[in-house]
Amino acid sequence: MRQYVQSRGARRNILLLIVLSVVLLQVGTACATTKTFFFLHHSTGRALMNEGDVRDIIEVVSSFEETQLRVWDHDYNHIGLRDAEDEYTGYSYNIPEDNTDPQGLHQLWTTANAARDSILARYDVIAFKSCYYPAARITSDQQLEDYKNWYLEIRDVLDTYPDKLFIIMSMPPLHRLVTELEWADRARDFADWLGSSEFIQGHANMVYFDLFNQFAHPDDGSTDRNMLRYEYERTHDVPNGHPNELANSIVGPLFANFVVNAANDAGTTVDVPGMSAELQLQAFPNPFNPRTVIRFAVPEAGNVNVEIFDLAGRRVRGLHRGHLDSGAHELSWQGRDDHGQSVASGTFLCRVTAGNLTSHVPLTLLK
Repeated sequence: MRQYVQSRGARRNILLLIVLSVVLLQVGTACATTKTFFFLHHSTGRALMNEGDVRDIIEVVSSFEETQLRVWDHDYNHIGLRDAEDEYTGYSYNIPEDNTDPQGLHQLWTTANAARDSILARYDVIAFKSCYYPAARITSDQQLEDYKNWYLEIRDVLDTYPDKLFIIMSMPPLHRLVTELEWADRARDFADWLGSSEFIQGHANMVYFDLFNQFAHPDDGSTDRNMLRYEYERTHDVPNGHPNELANSIVGPLFANFVVNAANDAGTTVDVPGMSAELQLQAFPNPFNPRTVIRFAVPEAGNVNVEIFDLAGRRVRGLHRGHLDSGAHELSWQGRDDHGQSVASGTFLCRVTAGNLTSHVPLTLLK
């Protein structure tokens, strides 16, 4: 009899644990918001997504945040939509004219069409960019003005969807073998204008990611200025404007981290890829080999946890756990795990938690 009573009591305790676990799971789920992120692109964007691990980074980083993102992207019409499981669906939105240059984006967003209606109905965070050709091949001042006017009209339409977040992206630069200096300079002017206060300030549902500046040679007065960086060329002998795997492995994590920050800070300005406005988290050099320095600022003294994760969400290395005074701090990582073993080349995530503040920065190890 006593054994039966004990068994019944044990079963009751197990049942209570199950119920409690379900309740806690529901509470945890309720605390997190899931949103859909959609990226409209062609081949340059496809390479950025695939070679830059954008999808994996967004999903891992956002899993630590209040807003968790599910990633969808759309390529040329004949390739179509890729879903949140990283599978091509065989479905296409049939973007008008299959066109993502400024004129095509203007047609997509400012005219009534099924593609626009479907995208706006389904996704919470929407990013789009022009192709490098012809968007970076701006052959006259009039063409530059046309592009600006088209984007102003796009902005006016997007303003009518305050519940959405739009990530406006500049186009990639042209390969040096297919552009003239004045064309490249106008492309820089257009990219800078898209991020200017004249275009973006006061529009709370829009943020800007300067893809052009990430891929382009600096505006330094040289004969290669504002063109695709030499080290980022997929080939040096053929005018192929697609940035190479090195370029995408560097810029992809910055873009992914920007998307997550933008989704969590909707309604505020997010203009520094890979950097938290509160913790000021940065890493330099990045990419690195064999050592990078992680810098951050703690607003108040307290316990701080600094960890490195891989893109599967597994912890690789703990750099610090314990009290830190308020102010600036820096730690170094030599590309080793908790067992002192060197890790393979790839992208990792540094997470800094201080009180109720958490920030991430992607780290790219190149060997």
